[in-house]
Amino acid sequence: MQHKLRAKVAVIIPCYRAKNKVGTLCNQLIKIASELSNICSISVYIVDDFCPDYSYKEIPKSEIFNVIHNKNNLGVGASSLIGFKEALNSENQFFIKMDSDGQHPPEYLLELVPYLLNLPLNELTLVKGTRFHFPINNKNIPFDRRLGSFLLEPLSRMCLVYKGLTDISNGFFSMNQITLKYLISKKFKTNIESRYLFECSIIKRCSNLGANLHQFPMHTIYGKEWRSSMKSSNMIYPLLKFWGFNFLRDILYKYIYKLSLGSFFLLSSIISLLTSLYFLFLHILPKINSNILVTAGNASIFSANLVISIFLFSLFVLYDYSKKKNVKIVFFKKFAE
Repeated sequence: MQHKLRAKVAVIIPCYRAKNKVGTLCNQLIKIASELSNICSISVYIVDDFCPDYSYKEIPKSEIFNVIHNKNNLGVGASSLIGFKEALNSENQFFIKMDSDGQHPPEYLLELVPYLLNLPLNELTLVKGTRFHFPINNKNIPFDRRLGSFLLEPLSRMCLVYKGLTDISNGFFSMNQITLKYLISKKFKTNIESRYLFECSIIKRCSNLGANLHQFPMHTIYGKEWRSSMKSSNMIYPLLKFWGFNFLRDILYKYIYKLSLGSFFLLSSIISLLTSLYFLFLHILPKINSNILVTAGNASIFSANLVISIFLFSLFVLYDYSKKKNVKIVFFKKFAE
């Protein structure tokens, strides 16, 4: 499929505490919009999230920029949604979300935009960046971000239908029009979070919808003066709560409401575990504490049920994994250069 001439592409940038950064990004976007003008027209929607530094004043005058001002600080998620909806109302066909602090190199757009334009228009597809596809790509990423990803992403991947997904919290992502309409629809479960769980909730809703996921390895820019408006330590509990709740809800929805072979493995594993615990606490531990010899029968029932529970749960994990979708990896020349 060949991309259509002059497709309309929107770049959405929530802007908060991006002083001395957003201006540089905007100047780069002007050049990129000019380079891609033969295949698309690019409009940039910058949402000033009541920035106390007045970062938006750095935005150069150009017809490609649309500046939206929030009357209060709403958060990165709410600001991004405002930009997405405004771009959708302006009949854009493709949408790219970037951060305003300069950590997402805009040069990737030179390859990302043509890639988006050639995707099927009637398929749900999210194309996102990843910092963690290659180990060498981790060197310039702050240690607390790498540690948080290492500790929390295994839990999040248990809640998602994707095999090979990395860097769930990456805020550089893009989609076609039909995908955006499904993501912002209120008909589907998993609310879109208004603040720093925004990216997680986007991925989770994509997972619930069964959308295709493509990811491209990318470098991020963390200079000496780079700083985040949120503390990583303050994100641990909300992330654990978000993914823990979604994990339990997924188990309930996929294996209790909808019965399958996986339901049999899971429920049988739970029953065997409860049986094992019953004999442990009511027949074995009391006798041990009273210096009474534990019978071979009680010991055998406890051991057998514990082993059966572990075996059945392993089958459940394998069954659940077999139902996941492969993530497509896309390689751009910019990453190697």
